[in-house]
Amino acid sequence: MTSQIRPPQVSRRALVGGMIAAPLIVAAKGWAAGPAHVDVIVVGAGLAGLNAASILEGQGLNVQVLEASDRVGGRLRTGRAEGYQAELGASEVGALYGRVRDACQRLNVGLTNKGGKPTDFLIHVDGVSVLPADWAKTPNNMTVGAEREILPYVLQNKLFFQWLPFKQTNAWLEPANTVYDVSAAEFLRSKGVSEAAIRLADIDLNGSSLESVSALSIFRDMARAQVEGYVDPNKPQYGVNNMERSYIVGGSDVLPKAMAAALKNPVRLNNPVVAVDQAADNVQVKLANGEVLTSRFLVMAAPFSALRRIRFTPGLPEATANAVAGARYSATTQFHYRITKPYWEKDGLPPSLWTDLAFERAFALKGAESGEIDTLIVWVNGDGATRWDDRDVSQQADLVMAELVKVRPAIAGALDYKLGYSWGRNPFVGGNKHFYAPGQVKRFAADMGKPAGRIHFAGEHLRRLEHGMESAMETGEAAAMEILEKV
Repeated sequence: MTSQIRPPQVSRRALVGGMIAAPLIVAAKGWAAGPAHVDVIVVGAGLAGLNAASILEGQGLNVQVLEASDRVGGRLRTGRAEGYQAELGASEVGALYGRVRDACQRLNVGLTNKGGKPTDFLIHVDGVSVLPADWAKTPNNMTVGAEREILPYVLQNKLFFQWLPFKQTNAWLEPANTVYDVSAAEFLRSKGVSEAAIRLADIDLNGSSLESVSALSIFRDMARAQVEGYVDPNKPQYGVNNMERSYIVGGSDVLPKAMAAALKNPVRLNNPVVAVDQAADNVQVKLANGEVLTSRFLVMAAPFSALRRIRFTPGLPEATANAVAGARYSATTQFHYRITKPYWEKDGLPPSLWTDLAFERAFALKGAESGEIDTLIVWVNGDGATRWDDRDVSQQADLVMAELVKVRPAIAGALDYKLGYSWGRNPFVGGNKHFYAPGQVKRFAADMGKPAGRIHFAGEHLRRLEHGMESAMETGEAAAMEILEKV
């Protein structure tokens, strides 16, 4: 029989305010098979699923988290190789990430304000390298009018910043704003932006391309960034210290590991779900190994791209089914190098690179402790990453190195490749960030996360007011509260 424990009534305000504490981590637990009958099954051991499980367990429910891959953390992923550590997914804890910060405090996970510091870019466009100070006057700058004064690596942010139609983070779902649920490229064209500017702005996009991303989803994330302090569009929105940020000590994956270790039932790894059958009084979850688990409720915290592999009986509601079928995730690939020689001293150019070549951007960073420029991270987003994802990451890294040396011969022999990672090749996600294609916000954004009977949904693809790590925590909390209102 399933457990009939009924938790005490608790308000969302009490939970958010920290009055109801989740269990503290006391020791790491091994990963083992759990009970076959529980109150709640949570599918997905990213921040959304782990936060939902923690809240529900804290209210007396018996919870089992299932994870398809061999690790917890979802898109918090820390790479480690020969003493080198790198964040391959979410890395920054914003000043207003209250849920993330509270979880770190409860679980004794450290935060630090010390992170890598960016360095100046060398711009390389159409085969010519240009210093930022010369960009406005260079013949290779094919943008027009006032666009010519905008450095290409802030072009996307500055263009959308000046036309941001709302400042409230929840306004993106208001019917009046669906007029912006069009291709971001088409929106820019309607404002008279040149094709050259659109091409350059596309390079920094955390999405597939400006042609295939809804302008409304860009405005949504920009409105949230403004609340957190992004008020100067002359600076990049990410990766620089124009907003207050913290970092998890030891690597971002320390937090989900601590959250998982604090649960009473160990997370079951390598347990992909293949079918979900819902009855009037329970939910049956079939695993790939043939095992069937039963629960009173289910939190589906896996990415929508993964839900396409799961059979639901009865089928999902129309809005959710359409959202699952049309879910889009931006491919992102990173390549990490240890700098062994100061190549910028040899050629006299800025250390970082921003290009229209296949590798797109190379960030040379100063170490948080040493202050020395010791790391180069090549970061490829969207369609640029997808074009290379037909081959292994190590083969991609060879292509990156060849292009780097072609642009800057001084780099030859100055880099030691440490590790790389492709989110597009990740079989459980297929990308690092959910985005809306044109028209999708209007079609199903408001309804796609609503409960389907005993099935509740969570994950950053359902973010409403938050972004980054906090968005996952927010949606996990929302799913948990929906269930607590029913039991």
